[in-house]
Amino acid sequence: MTGYQGDSANRDTPSTVASNIDDGGDALRGGNSQESRYAAALNGTGLISMDDVDKHLLLSTAVGGGWDSNPSNATGGGSSGLYSASPYVGFRGASLKTQYLVQYQPTILGYMSDSYARQTLHRMSGSFIGSLNERWKAEVNASGSYGPNGTRFLAAQQTVAVGEIPGSGPGSASYLSNAGDITYIVGGVDFSYRKSQKETLVMSGSNSFSRISSYNQQGSVASTKFTYVRDLSPELSVIGYGQTSHFYGDLNCDSFGVGAGIRWQPKEKTFLSINAGPQMSTHACTNQKQLGFTYSAAFSSRISRKSQMYLLSDYLPTVSYLGPGLWQRSISGGYQYQVTRIGVVGVDVGYVNSDSLTVVSSYRGKFWGVNYGFRLQHGIAVSYSYRGYVTESGTTAYNRNIAQFSITWTHNAGQIFQQGNY
Repeated sequence: MTGYQGDSANRDTPSTVASNIDDGGDALRGGNSQESRYAAALNGTGLISMDDVDKHLLLSTAVGGGWDSNPSNATGGGSSGLYSASPYVGFRGASLKTQYLVQYQPTILGYMSDSYARQTLHRMSGSFIGSLNERWKAEVNASGSYGPNGTRFLAAQQTVAVGEIPGSGPGSASYLSNAGDITYIVGGVDFSYRKSQKETLVMSGSNSFSRISSYNQQGSVASTKFTYVRDLSPELSVIGYGQTSHFYGDLNCDSFGVGAGIRWQPKEKTFLSINAGPQMSTHACTNQKQLGFTYSAAFSSRISRKSQMYLLSDYLPTVSYLGPGLWQRSISGGYQYQVTRIGVVGVDVGYVNSDSLTVVSSYRGKFWGVNYGFRLQHGIAVSYSYRGYVTESGTTAYNRNIAQFSITWTHNAGQIFQQGNY
């Protein structure tokens, strides 16, 4: 978990789940159309409020070094020291009827050993929210990344918004060894109509694209979704939905599903979202499994003024960072505790499993990470982290461990944490 919002986060209305570049948040979206909006900072420093009109230009620069146990992703690969630099720029605008945010960050990575070449990973994202009138609202999100897969987990760990708490999404464990360069692009648009004070209708469309150079693998999925939301109270909403997905590229088939769920945020410190339902796939998708039961769940809680936690889990058909997989399941969670006035320690774990990829074998990935960071004056923060990865593709397994130290200067770009009122 990379950011701690503390007690000074905006809690006037329930918040939403925003997606990061690796994992879409569509399965968790839905709810009150008047809710506050948060987006994950690409530099890994936490969440950015889309409603804040005071801060426009977002800047940060991170430099660091460390140790990588297995840069070559080989069974008996050698270790090496490393260094990195990650400049970041973003721009945010907000008015009474619109909010927008654009972000870009490259990560430049080098190794002390001459056996490993310098690498650069590019990440970018954009979000726009517009209120046409009191009933109609439009939201557009797009994000993408391009570069060596091995650099991805040495870059700033990406976050997703779980309620108002930033967490490490299921993409933290999505890692294909020796995959070369990976291109991943996802975009979506939502139109919501406030039918009455308690009822909202949402029409959504999205498309994702994944290309893995070393496997000569690529695929896309275009999806549409219709959602009905009824607010039973300011804290509780019920949701019904129907969705369709068309896979094209290496995997060419269709999938249809319906479902229902709830969204609950009691006492403004706890967030719970659950959606589930049957999903039917055409025979072209697979000869073994045509009917599945999909679900997505998110839970977060501010346990005290100094601690918070989150849990995420899903089982969905998708085109993700792993490539086109008909069924992928994941679970991730984390806990964070403010140990001193300026210092925070956090622990994150993640697991992802894919039943069927079009070119590579079935996949399992595990991730864990421990981080300690503290904030100094003038927007400077220091972080120490240790991450571990275990990946299994077919009968081959790889282990990778990374220790890093970094110094980040930040101007308006997310927050390492906010101190509460103690």
